[in-house]
Amino acid sequence: MTRKLGLILVVLLVLGIFSGVVQAQDTPVHRVGFVPPALTSPFHVAMVEGAQARADELGWELVVQAPASEGDFQAFVTTVEQLLETGIEAISINPIGTDSAITAVRAANEAGIPILAHNFITPFDDESVEVAAYIGYDQWGGAAALAAETCELIAGKTGMPVEETTGKVYILLGIESIFSHRRTGGFLAGLADTCPNVEVVGQQSAEWLRTRGQEVASVALQQTPDIDVFYGNSDEMAIGAALAAEQLGLVINEDFFAVGIDGNQPTLDLLSEGQFSATLGVDPFRMGVTVIDTMAAIFAGEEVSQIVLTPSVVVTPENLEAYLAGDLWTAPIAGFPEYDNDMPTVPDEEVTPEATQAS
Repeated sequence: MTRKLGLILVVLLVLGIFSGVVQAQDTPVHRVGFVPPALTSPFHVAMVEGAQARADELGWELVVQAPASEGDFQAFVTTVEQLLETGIEAISINPIGTDSAITAVRAANEAGIPILAHNFITPFDDESVEVAAYIGYDQWGGAAALAAETCELIAGKTGMPVEETTGKVYILLGIESIFSHRRTGGFLAGLADTCPNVEVVGQQSAEWLRTRGQEVASVALQQTPDIDVFYGNSDEMAIGAALAAEQLGLVINEDFFAVGIDGNQPTLDLLSEGQFSATLGVDPFRMGVTVIDTMAAIFAGEEVSQIVLTPSVVVTPENLEAYLAGDLWTAPIAGFPEYDNDMPTVPDEEVTPEATQAS
């Protein structure tokens, strides 16, 4: 190597390092936290993947921690409290035990760390705590839309008009929580509005798990062999129910249907294979992206909506390709809070959230 060439390489190296320093200064690197209720569901895994992808694009460090099970509320609070002590600049949580989670929110407030809630748009019933933004979808409205699709499926099987069709539905409930209440209440309201003669023959918790869904559905089919539809508050429970029915020789989308909420990738794969009937797709990956985008807006000093409403859509084999391509995703908007009051999230059907960007 000549002395001149060596000098040129040194200059280029110095310029490259300097350029990197300038770029790093122009784009602040943030260290943020993300706490799901657990990572036992593909839904929460997908949310983490979305948040991680966006954090990587921004050059941020994302720290993800979660309890071993969704029902361990104390471990959830402890996880948040411990994470707050590691020097993070913002944190987003998905609480299920909402009363206990207030303790975690208060800890973030006392530390001066912005805290968000994702997959959750119910303001905490405690004016002494402050949440920077609640990010999630309308569970009641989404469940009602899925119920309308369920009515169509049953009507197609019976050959009767939707408003006159009869049939039997079994509901698989999640862990006792606002999530289970809203998804069940909205679904029941949707059935009553669309096909009032369809009967709900039973409902029982399957704890958000596929294995429990299979166990609960097996017992239900022994008691009521002619169930037309299994509806799960989550996809995983409905998948378990479908497995139970198939083990008894029933054929999905002929003898029975399985519908659920989440739009998880395993569910979408089954839809494409004709092994599932319909899901409420809430696009957890893009919801995770929205969490990081909202944090970025907060860091930039921008005003963000208290309720950041993300979209949901009923996904069937007919629109599956468009959903997977992201064509059915719409920009988050300012939305209404959701309360555990057995009433629709949107106060009046004539009132819609302000059609503006939420962040």
